[in-house]
Amino acid sequence: MKLKEIIVDADFCIKVGVSPKYRYLERLLPKLANKAYIHKAAHDEVMFPLCAKEQLDFLKNQGFLDVLDEKDLNPLEKIVYIGTYQSLAKAMINPHQPRKNQGETCSLAMAKTKSIPYFVTDEKNLQPIIDKILNTGMDDIVCIRIEDVIRRIRFGELEGVKRKEAKVLWRMAGKEPTVFDRAIWPMIE
Repeated sequence: MKLKEIIVDADFCIKVGVSPKYRYLERLLPKLANKAYIHKAAHDEVMFPLCAKEQLDFLKNQGFLDVLDEKDLNPLEKIVYIGTYQSLAKAMINPHQPRKNQGETCSLAMAKTKSIPYFVTDEKNLQPIIDKILNTGMDDIVCIRIEDVIRRIRFGELEGVKRKEAKVLWRMAGKEPTVFDRAIWPMIE
């Protein structure tokens, strides 16, 4: 089932967009959702590899991906965004490393403000923080990780992608191939 809206994180874009040969970022995001967003802070983190930035630009030029910035929010949205950002920052941002996790924090604050239900990331420990701080039963946010995308491919929810391509994606993202073969998508089912 195709999702209505997603917001993507820089780490996902970098890992999935790493290859100029296998342009999975521009192929998979439109299969995953009808519309994608990225926060300006996360967008600005995607400088390298150049092919990941090119794929983001391609998706923007196609009208599929919009860059969101808090300066474009209306006054009420700004209040929600700032409050959400501050709540998340207490748990996610180390004062000694204020730039670390800033993209995720901005993206999640924007997702909550704009009621975007899915955050596409590869941060494995983020969902419990979201559940504790943001998810109240109204406009909840769910993380979708590379593993989740591959499971969607496996079960036919993302058409046109084969197991072999999913494994290439898994390996490009720096994941262990044996985990793919044993736990994610075994050869014999």
